[in-house]
Amino acid sequence: MQLAVELGEGFVDDEVTVLVDGREEWHRTGVTTNYSVGIAEIARVPAEPGALVEVRVRDLTSRREVGEDPRLRVDIDVSGGLAMGDAPHGDVF
Repeated sequence: MQLAVELGEGFVDDEVTVLVDGREEWHRTGVTTNYSVGIAEIARVPAEPGALVEVRVRDLTSRREVGEDPRLRVDIDVSGGLAMGDAPHGDVF
């Protein structure tokens, strides 16, 4: 299965790494949110249900087990915390 990890709000010229079961599957620098669409990047990684997805940005890390939905959303909130959850339904850019 191809998992889309939507990197949403709060990214400003960040270096982001996405790991699946401890293996680096995606890495970018200069990741910045485009507020006209509310997305910075979409990391597409191979991940089956039950796999552990980890996102690292700045000194923050968030982990989540992959479910049946092929999309996750990651945002950096105004307090500087990293939130990972189900992606909202709708178009993916």
